Amino acid sequence: MKHGVWSLTLVVVLVFSLALAGCSRKKESETTSAPAPEQKAAVSSVNMNEGQWEITTTVDMPGMPAAAMKPHTVTSCLSKKDYVPKANPEQGDCKMVDQKIDGNTVSWGVACKDSSGKGSITYAGDTFSGLMETTMKQEEKEMTVKMKMDGKRIGDCPQK
Repeated sequence: MKHGVWSLTLVVVLVFSLALAGCSRKKESETTSAPAPEQKAAVSSVNMNEGQWEITTTVDMPGMPAAAMKPHTVTSCLSKKDYVPKANPEQGDCKMVDQKIDGNTVSWGVACKDSSGKGSITYAGDTFSGLMETTMKQEEKEMTVKMKMDGKRIGDCPQK
């Protein structure tokens, strides 16, 4: 496969993976019923300190040379209402299909027009580690891409 195609695929995977949370915010705003008491208890039990987080992702893509898979770092404001990092909320064809909280672990699934994914993050106060797996079609072949995420709180969220 040509280098340009792999570069484009890598960019698509990074944007897709980090844009997933845009779906979670939409889902929260579309929900009209109050959360069950069990959900409120689970949400408050996650050991995560709100604020600005630095998130480093490392992608593992079949057939891609390791040298091309350099870690990528972004910042995102995370809160107890919004555990999943965001990057591109304009990605309109994706929908959050499932989000669960189990102890300090938040997991989710996403369905998009040409791809689907699932991920989870485990928080430990001012740090987290997580994995994301995305399945997409590339040149008529199905490909699964894995992404490792490491996050650390770096301060308060910027004032708007």
